[in-house]
Formats: sequence, structure tokens, C-alpha cells
Amino acid sequence: MSAFARALSAELAHLRGCRWDLAMLTLMPAALLFAMGAMLFGGVARDLPIAVVDHDATSASRAIVRAVDASPAVRIVSVGADLPDAMTLVRREQAWAIVEIPRGVGRGVARGTVPAIHIRYQASFLSTGTQAVRGISSAVTAASTELVAAQLSAHGLPPLRVTPLTVQVTALYNAATSFEWYLLSLINPAVLHLLTACVTVMALGRELRDKSLSAWARASGGVAGAVFGKMLPYVAAMSLWGVAWLLYLTLARGWRVEGSIALIVAGQSLFYLGTACISALLVAVTRETSTGLSASAVYAGSALAFSGATLPLDGGSGFARIVSAILPLTHYLALQMGQFVGDAAASAVGPILALLAYVAIAGGGAVLLIARSARSAA
Repeated sequence: MSAFARALSAELAHLRGCRWDLAMLTLMPAALLFAMGAMLFGGVARDLPIAVVDHDATSASRAIVRAVDASPAVRIVSVGADLPDAMTLVRREQAWAIVEIPRGVGRGVARGTVPAIHIRYQASFLSTGTQAVRGISSAVTAASTELVAAQLSAHGLPPLRVTPLTVQVTALYNAATSFEWYLLSLINPAVLHLLTACVTVMALGRELRDKSLSAWARASGGVAGAVFGKMLPYVAAMSLWGVAWLLYLTLARGWRVEGSIALIVAGQSLFYLGTACISALLVAVTRETSTGLSASAVYAGSALAFSGATLPLDGGSGFARIVSAILPLTHYLALQMGQFVGDAAASAVGPILALLAYVAIAGGGAVLLIARSARSAA
């Protein structure tokens, strides 16, 4: 405990005297979390630009155009009869989708045989493209229903004769299909994960003398206490930023956690402690700050892509599954997302044990390597 206290006191003194390192724990997380929150504050994309190609030019087609333009999800930037011109707008990223109204829509509505309305969207930008398609489809469906009903009434036919099937779609746990709720719950832990990895590498890297931590270990009086005492300020700072982010989402933005917030907070602390232990192991193995930082950037920077939260691992290669399983972010997100949707507390046992394994294996390995280096140099 004396080694832990000495290391903690020395690290806090260093942070008080080094504005740059202190900024990595205060200003940098604040700036990154603010930037992520500001980018996704709207939650749902609105007024996405689209083009309309109207080959029919009838009152029916114009009614469809008005209905599409009234949708809050999209706004029409071009209406014409030339498909190549609309395709040019898509290639220039000036429109995310094209609504093509074929000839015969007006006659088809009157006869009850409406030809298909084509929607082409920019699939290279999948999120914005699908959002635009969703808004267009809802508007076209509503307009078509109204047009058919009006035509039937005009011909003296009862609307019930062609009542369409009713389809109800219910989104679970993210009813607004908000990018803010979904993406911030993934990106912000990943950002803090990367910061934790880097700042703890820098903290231990400062103690390298002749590519060895042996002198620092001998002076500390206890390797395990010294390692964890040095890492504590960084783990505590990132855990507090994680709590602040969680409070922002729930209290300030009104999103609801169906499960246990306490479990999420505990999982965050274990997650950042495990990350710090991996950094300690990287420094102990490589004996170079630059190499440790590079390795941290590789594994922590790519962790979100392999976590299975953004891209499904079903059907993925064995390599992708193995990488996902050995990354701490995968297990933390399993705990967090499970509690977000109201899983039982027992479901968090597996992820917590996995996060504890990083502390025990990576942290224990770092302590053993540093202690052995100290004994060899004695």
C-alpha cells in the first residue's frame, strides 16, 4: 500500500505540474465528447436533398411530388423529366436519392393499376440513403392511398373495395431510430477507450530508463502497488467522463436505460482499468513508448469495427471472430447494450468476468515482467 500511495501521489504531482498531460485527462475528453454529441445532436437526419424525375406530368404525379416534398425527412432540390441529370446530382453528392415517377401514373390511378414508382438511392452512404428512402416511401404510400380513394369516390365506387393491407412497424428500444442514441452509445466508450490506452502508455513510458522500468520498480518499493497507483488517476478520470456521458444521455437528452445504470458504471470502470493494464503490458513488453502507443492505436482504434456492434459478425471469418473475442470493448458493449435494453443483471456476469480477466492477465503479466526486470538489474 505504501508503494501504491507513493506512486499515486507522484503521478498526481506530475499532473499538477504538466499542463499537457493534465489536458489529456480534462480538455481532450471534453472536446471529443462534445464534438461527438454536437455532430449527432439532431438524432434523426432531416431535409436530405433528393431529385424527382417526373415522366408523367399529371395532376396525380404532381400530388405525389407535393407529398414527398412535405416529408420532414427529405427536401426536393430538382424536379425534371431527365434521369441522367438526376444521376449527375447523385454522383456530385448533391442528392441522396431519386424518385422516378413513370408515365401512366395518372391513368393508372383512375383504372386501379398504378405502375411502380422507382426510388434509387446512394448506397455508398448507407445511413443517409436509407433514411431518404424511408421518408420517400412513407410519403409515396400515403399519397397513393389518397389518390386511389379520391378516384374511386369520383367514379362512385366504395373505397372499401380496394382497402390496402395495413402494415404496422414498431421499432424496439430506439423508437425514434435516433443516430444520437445508437451511435453515441458506441462511439463515446470507444473514444475514451483509445484515450485511456494512450495516456497510460505515456504515463508508464515516462519511467523508462535505457528501455527498462527496473530503476523505477526498485525505487517504488512494490511493483504491483506502483503500477496500479500510477494508473489510477487515468482510470478514474476516464471513468468519471464515462459517467458524465451517461448522465448527459439520460438526464439531459432524455434517453432511458431499461436495466441497471450501476452495472454500466461498474462495467465502465473495469473496462478502463483493463485497458490501462493492457497498456502497462505493452510498455513492459516493448520497452518503448512509441511502439506501445502504436500498438494501442491499432487495437483500441479498430476495436469498434470488430466489436460486432456496428457490423454483424454472423457469417464473418474466423479471424474477425477471434479478434472480436479478445478485445475488451466487445465485452463492455455487450454489458452496456444489454442493460440499455433491460437484460437481467445475470446477463452481465459473463462480460464482467471477461473484463476482470484483462485486469488479472494483462495487469499481472505487466507486474511480473517489470518485477523480473528489476531483479535482473539488481
